[in-house]
Amino acid sequence: MTHRSLKSRCLPVSEWPEQDQNAWALALQPYDAFDASVGLASGWASTTQEVMAAGYGRWLNWLAQRDDLSASQSPDERATQARLQAYLESLRAENLAEYSIAGRIKQLGRMLQMIEPAGNWVWIVRAADHLHCAAQPKRDRREIMQPPEEILQLGLDLMEAAEHDRFRTDTDRAVLFRDGLLLAFLVQRPFRRSNLAGLTLGQNLELKDVWQIRIEDEDTKNGAPISCDWPSGLVEALEQYLKVHRETLFRGQKIRVDTQALWISKQGRAMGDDAIYCQIKARTKVEFGKAINPHTFRSIAATMIAESSPAESTAIMDVLSHGSMRTSERFYNRAGMMAAGERYHQSLEAHRARADDRGGSSDSEKSD
Repeated sequence: MTHRSLKSRCLPVSEWPEQDQNAWALALQPYDAFDASVGLASGWASTTQEVMAAGYGRWLNWLAQRDDLSASQSPDERATQARLQAYLESLRAENLAEYSIAGRIKQLGRMLQMIEPAGNWVWIVRAADHLHCAAQPKRDRREIMQPPEEILQLGLDLMEAAEHDRFRTDTDRAVLFRDGLLLAFLVQRPFRRSNLAGLTLGQNLELKDVWQIRIEDEDTKNGAPISCDWPSGLVEALEQYLKVHRETLFRGQKIRVDTQALWISKQGRAMGDDAIYCQIKARTKVEFGKAINPHTFRSIAATMIAESSPAESTAIMDVLSHGSMRTSERFYNRAGMMAAGERYHQSLEAHRARADDRGGSSDSEKSD
């Protein structure tokens, strides 16, 4: 393991000092109304619990790399202002994005509130908030953004190529079709990648009168459920993927393991969010010369709506599944709009209709 990877390693819970492990286990127990020290983290979504534990694991790993992780010290004894300042400088020396640094400090502060509730950790959380407010993006996201109709066209082209390019293997065609469907879907339903990877047939994706998506509150970042229909213009593509290409991908397994996950890898397993992240970046890199990550799709949707009409920003909440106006305005666009949301989807549908007359182009294949 390189020095770089050792520095950035997240110490897994199983390698935490025993008292840290015990304190975290206590925080994950069901909340006890008669004991304020029990179950403090039980209300977090499972993904939030994982992210917070990972952030705390990076703090412990940093201490370990400095030979400063003593099993005899309690979590609150380790978290001195001097160590926190040194940790902050170390994160800056790694050339991390300022928002990422603020997030690491916030994760540490929130974890200490969960596992050492008797301590006063507001000073760490407030420091993280100040860092976040002062943070500047490491890279202007607008430099890699593309018009949504161009991304939709890419998705349609990939699916078209998969259906008509007989020089590819069945597996390569299945991967190509899957990636095209991913792109075309994501530009119309810009979910966070964990929710995108978590789409599961019969659970949060079901065919009723129409194909419906329902993601429960415990599985979303802001704790609000997501409910929407599968894009009507992609229903035929979805059903073709389920009938033909998804089944082809299952053949990659030596021993078939049943899964109801929507997105299946070339090896016949459920795709994780990292695999989806890499595929989307690879496909957009080939087409546009710059890789577009899944989170940027959310900005693309917001910006397209914003530039269509300076009305009200309700539509951003609908497209991005935000629970409040403040979230949409703060993270994506200061301009608001309402009717633009409908025009956003109309423009995508119109572009899809025009694409039917063009035919698709093939693309070089990327492995999962």
